[in-house]
Amino acid sequence: MNLIVLSQISIYEDMRKYCMLNKASIHQIIAVKILPVKYDITKVINILNDKVNIIFQSKNAIDHSLDIHQQIKNNNEIKLYCLGKYSAKKIKKKFFLEAAHPLENYSSEKLLDLIAEESLIKSKFLIIKGQDGRAYLEEKIREKGHEVLVIDVYKREPENLSSLKDLIKKDINNYYIISSKTALENLVSELKLIKSKNKNILVIPNMRLAEGIDMKNINDILVINNNEEASEYIKIIKEHNNG
Repeated sequence: MNLIVLSQISIYEDMRKYCMLNKASIHQIIAVKILPVKYDITKVINILNDKVNIIFQSKNAIDHSLDIHQQIKNNNEIKLYCLGKYSAKKIKKKFFLEAAHPLENYSSEKLLDLIAEESLIKSKFLIIKGQDGRAYLEEKIREKGHEVLVIDVYKREPENLSSLKDLIKKDINNYYIISSKTALENLVSELKLIKSKNKNILVIPNMRLAEGIDMKNINDILVINNNEEASEYIKIIKEHNNG
C-alpha cells in the first residue's frame, strides 16, 4: 500500500515509523498553503477584556492570531475551546491554559454538545477560524441566544500538485490522507490530469468533506476519525488494503 499525505497532520512522523514497520510507503505533499489574512483587532479588543468564551476552530487559527495572544493570557475570565486534543496541546503550550474539547469524534457538532452542557446562560463567544471555514458553530451558538463574534485569521490556497504523479504507484492501492475540503478539491482536479488508471482511495475524517466533490477518479472512501493515533490509522488502512 502507498500512503500520500496531502495535509499537515500532527501524527505524520509517527505514521512514517509505522509504515516502515509494515513495509508500506508513505510520502507527504502539501495540497494547500496557509496564508495569514489581515483582521481588525479593534473589533475584538473590548470582548477580550470581558468574560468571554474563545473557540479556536483549528491549529492554524491558533498560529495566526498572535496579535491577540497577550490579551488572552491577561484575562483570567476567558474560557478556551477547541475541536481536538492536538489543538488543546498547542493551546496549553502557548497559553499555559487547558482548553475544553470533545474527547472523541472531534467535530464542530461534538464541540457544540460540550458547549451546550457548560453554557446554560447567555454568554459571549469569540470564534477564531480561517476564511471559508465552517459557519456551523457560529450559527448554532447564536441560535441558542449567545452573543457571537467571528474573526478570520488565515486563508487556504491550493498548492501546485504537478509532482503528485511521481508519487502514485500502479497496481497497488494509493491512499490519499486529507483533512480539508480545499486540499481534496485540489487533489481531485490533479487526478483528472493524470491519464493512467490507478487505484485511488480517499482517507478523510468524515463524509461531509466529500460532499459536492466529483469522485470520478476515486475508487473508494475510507473514513478515519481524526482523533486516532498513527498506529490506528495504519491498522485501519492495512485492514482495508488486505480486505
